[in-house]
Amino acid sequence: MVELHCHLDGSLRLSTLEDLLRQKNYQIPDNIKFYPGMGIEEALSRFQTTLSVLQEPDAVERVTREICEDARELKHTHTEIRFAPQLHNGAPVEEIVDAAISGLDHRSNLILCGLYGEPPSVLNSLVEIARTRPRVVGIDLAGAPHNSHKYSLMDYDEPFTRARDLGIGRTVHAAEGRSPKEIEVAINFLHAQRIGHGLTLLEDWKTLDLVMQKGVTIEACITSNWHTGTITHPSKHPIKQWLDHGVNVAICADNTLLSDTVLPIEYTRANQQCGLSNRDILQCKINAERAIFQRR
Repeated sequence: MVELHCHLDGSLRLSTLEDLLRQKNYQIPDNIKFYPGMGIEEALSRFQTTLSVLQEPDAVERVTREICEDARELKHTHTEIRFAPQLHNGAPVEEIVDAAISGLDHRSNLILCGLYGEPPSVLNSLVEIARTRPRVVGIDLAGAPHNSHKYSLMDYDEPFTRARDLGIGRTVHAAEGRSPKEIEVAINFLHAQRIGHGLTLLEDWKTLDLVMQKGVTIEACITSNWHTGTITHPSKHPIKQWLDHGVNVAICADNTLLSDTVLPIEYTRANQQCGLSNRDILQCKINAERAIFQRR
């Protein structure tokens, strides 16, 4: 199995989170985990707790190493771990990225995330960091757009174009319960090869045709979408329809701690609750393998 969509700050071991909170004399929350229908904004707020203990390089390296250890236990053949190093203020951004790289094993690589609303210059800096670090195989635009943001999705075209020119992979969180036109912009202007979530894809046939034409892979995160309320139940996820249309779909866990899931659980859920056949499951595994970011 290949995991393409794993957020470092949402995939700590619970025991590690509690240990790091104790070290800083921070309060351990009663329940850090997501729940069905909580909404995207509430879900994003939970990362404040995990980020609070991941400010220093040592903690970043430890959590990266443990994610890789857990992935090996789950028989992952490859894992792409993503995070926003600019949110970790215990050292310069380059040192934070290098700490994560130090925690990687030979079956894993990094994706660096800019966040919706951040200045495009932040993404430019991440691309420059990636340029000299082959273990950084991709960049991402994560989080969610908000009316208060100064910058729109289109404003990130420059760093993503630079990433394309350098042979760095591109993925974008888009259409997570929002307009499918986000996917169109991400592909046409940000040169996205993969789309995170993409739930509303089938609401616009032009966008669907574009995804098919470009061979874009959708990173499906079933449990996560249920928790954020963008679907009301796993059985309502459009993954089966996507596959029936011939869309390249990869099943992903998103946040193993916060959503209390792992990739094998997501495959089981896709089979038992979303109606995927064994053939569909195999196709998702093939799609994920083919969509791994490779630096050229």
